[in-house]
Amino acid sequence: MPKIFALVDCNNFYVSCERVFNPKLENKPVVVLSNNDGCVVARSNEIKAMGIPMAGPYFKIKDQLDKVGAAVFSSNYSLYGDMSNRVMNILQTFCQNMEVYSIDEAFLDVSFLNKKDLEEFGRDLVIKIKQYTGIPVCIGFGETKTLAKLANEIAKKDGKNLNQFKGAFSICNQEAKEKYFSEIAVKDIWGIGRMYNKKLQELNVQTVADLISKSDGWIRSNLKLTGLKTIQELRGISCINLDDVNEAKKSIISSRSFGKEVVEYKHLQEAVASFASRVGQKLRKNKTVAGLITVYIMNNRFKEGKAFLSGSICLPTPSNYTPDLIKSSLEILDKIFVKGLKYKKAAVMVTAIQPENSIALNLFENTIQTTHKKAIIMKTFDTINKRFGSNTIQTGRESFDKTWKLKSEHRSRQFSTNWEELLEVV
Repeated sequence: MPKIFALVDCNNFYVSCERVFNPKLENKPVVVLSNNDGCVVARSNEIKAMGIPMAGPYFKIKDQLDKVGAAVFSSNYSLYGDMSNRVMNILQTFCQNMEVYSIDEAFLDVSFLNKKDLEEFGRDLVIKIKQYTGIPVCIGFGETKTLAKLANEIAKKDGKNLNQFKGAFSICNQEAKEKYFSEIAVKDIWGIGRMYNKKLQELNVQTVADLISKSDGWIRSNLKLTGLKTIQELRGISCINLDDVNEAKKSIISSRSFGKEVVEYKHLQEAVASFASRVGQKLRKNKTVAGLITVYIMNNRFKEGKAFLSGSICLPTPSNYTPDLIKSSLEILDKIFVKGLKYKKAAVMVTAIQPENSIALNLFENTIQTTHKKAIIMKTFDTINKRFGSNTIQTGRESFDKTWKLKSEHRSRQFSTNWEELLEVV
């Protein structure tokens, strides 16, 4: 049976999440800012029409946003993560064989569908996701993941002919390929990065049609083997299966810039403990453990000259147990901390990651019994935080009053993940 893939992509995802709980924002300009309210990370279509770029510094465009009455939000990742889970759970009910590619994208293997039914299936899915979650999505269908990605871009750019595709487009027929391959620029191809695009422009290769007309030898010479795989995908030959682009993580990091400079050692300890706890949560979610932990602390290089301090510890037994990770992280911090500096950022990173069921036995402790006990504690810990909101319970090394936390002056409420911030009906 020939392969058919679908790419489901949430439209302006962070903005859409904010609009779900505040319908008055519909059709109004909205931006979402990065950590510490630094740069634009999400834009509504109204903001895009104003020419405001992605990653534009907020302080430079603040006056422009104020003039049009734009709604400005700090990143609310707890809300966005929960809304993402809702969308992905709906997709799972329609298609068991899927790959969550990012917080707002998923690939589906829909080879069970007839080609003539793809767009009808997609439009029905668009309606249901909007109905059940409030999140608008677009869906692209193709014989390969690269073609599905391309079809999704066509569906999203359906602005001039609104309702022509109704959020779903299939490029699984020759007529569609001939029409759009001559219109789509090579820079819009999934897998063609900035450097390759620059090279192709110099070689006068402007469109998808130009690229796929080249010989395999020419492609190997100019785009290497990876480029040839991309071109084969554009020709309808599937080279990238589900999950092929998601290699096992070799490292996990939790890093934040502080909302204000940190001078006191106690506050730095709280931050590092919080980051170590977050790393432990990510490890457990992936059913993995780590053998090496590294801590970084950085000062404000513009005020004091750059100071980048770091240290590492090998864990006696690979672990995802939060107290173990915090203990080791704070031991490292104690060794690298320099009194008197004003710290702007810290990070905790773990490496030497392996599956949690592959931990080697330690002759000096009852590893099986200890690991089982720790797993029960952490499962309870994670279950409570998942049900009642992140940081409902936390370790004693962390602090509920995080004086070092990110600046987020425009954050909306965590409507779906925090009992204290539920939507109120009056």
